[in-house]
Formats: sequence, C-alpha cells, structure tokens
Amino acid sequence: MTGKIEFKNILTDTYRLHGWQIPDYIVDYKTEILAERISRPNWQPQPSYAECYLNLKTNRQALELANTCWFTRAVFPELKQKTVSHDYYTGIGQSCYDIVIQGSQVPCPALRVMRDHFEFLAETTFTAIRHFGDFRSMWH
Repeated sequence: MTGKIEFKNILTDTYRLHGWQIPDYIVDYKTEILAERISRPNWQPQPSYAECYLNLKTNRQALELANTCWFTRAVFPELKQKTVSHDYYTGIGQSCYDIVIQGSQVPCPALRVMRDHFEFLAETTFTAIRHFGDFRSMWH
C-alpha cells in the first residue's frame, strides 16, 4: 500500500521533471488528501456532491467536501455524471474552501492556495498520477 512518503515522492519527482515550483506545504497538503482517501473504499459524498454542499453545517464538513472535490478532480477527472464537467467539482470545491477560510479565526494559507489554484493543482497531481500508472489503480 502506498503511503504518504510514496505519494510525496511521486508528486515531487513529477513537479521537478516539469519544472513546476509548488511550495512544500502545498505538496504536503495534497499528500495528506491522497493518503487519507486511499484508505477509504467509499470516498464519494452521499447522496451527491451538490446535496452535501447544500446541507453543510460546519467548517469541518465544508473542508471535507472541498478536499473530496479536489481529489475527484485530480485523481478521477473522467468521473462525470451525465452533464457534469470538471467545473462542477471545481466550483463546489472552491466554494467550500472559501467557506472554511471565511469561517476560520486563524490564517489558512494552504486553503487559500488550494482555492485560488484548484485547477492547476489538480492537473499537476493528475500528471503525476498519469506518469505512475499503478497509482490510480489503488482506488479501483
């Protein structure tokens, strides 16, 4: 089973290969999301992303949904429902990160970067996953 160290190495090696300068604290945050989700067989929100968003009651729920939207976009960009595009996950995810940022009493630099650069950070992660093909098979 792949753990945090392996995830971080996959991301870091890919970023170095492509010349992307992604701060270590963002690589660490993304690594946490990936490592945490690998241990969950049912990582998608139920009954749906939108219903979970409409029923958010706490910052913790908003952060969980934000991270799940980012994970979905980064690891499974082809996961679409009938008319749902990448924008669906991006919009909900960015909005959830914003809810957490606005509701927090402490600065949230990692969450601000995740919100502001959601698509880029998802694409760079997907690129890393694509270079290491067995990486995605762990969730199937």
